[in-house]
Amino acid sequence: MSDPGNLYQNLIKTAKTAVEKQGALPSSLDDLAALAGVAPQEVRACFATLDDLREGVIYDSVMLLNDALRQGIIESDPHSPDAQLRSLARSYGDWAYRHPRLFAMLVDGLMGDLPTDSTLYRFTISIRQLFERKLHEMIDIGMLDKTADIDRIILFLHCLIRGANVVFVGRGTDPWTKDDERPGANLAEDVFDQFLDGIIAQHGPKAAG
Repeated sequence: MSDPGNLYQNLIKTAKTAVEKQGALPSSLDDLAALAGVAPQEVRACFATLDDLREGVIYDSVMLLNDALRQGIIESDPHSPDAQLRSLARSYGDWAYRHPRLFAMLVDGLMGDLPTDSTLYRFTISIRQLFERKLHEMIDIGMLDKTADIDRIILFLHCLIRGANVVFVGRGTDPWTKDDERPGANLAEDVFDQFLDGIIAQHGPKAAG
């Protein structure tokens, strides 16, 4: 029998490749075994059900997305929370553009019921907390007024992200976007810049005064 750690990673890689090529996970654990070239019982030693496999693929994909987001923040101005948020949006769009079918799988999961112990639940909460922290930092450095309603801004941002997710997934067939050939990073950057510029204009110290 294969080493359990190596086997698990090989199965996740095989399942992700299937998603990237076909837009869906293997239809059964036996199909996954055939694709990976291992015995079905070895697959079942790692995943009891297809739902377990899906969660494993989602976990691996979210880790890669998080790495991309983290790198985007690292490469931005460490003293400028708005620059960090803009870089985050660009990295998000770039990852979605480079991994369209894995991203579609994440979006499909995010639009459904999210158990509190699931990877996607933890991911979406961590993103909300990150945005809240950066918006408060913008208040601390005087970029936003102290009276800015962070909860209201977060709600608008949530709607923006949900809408952007749908646009990224369906832009190839959406009549509004199918002729827009810009890479995902550029599209995300443009949309988020418009949003953040508007927030700063409306809630900056001069606007509040």
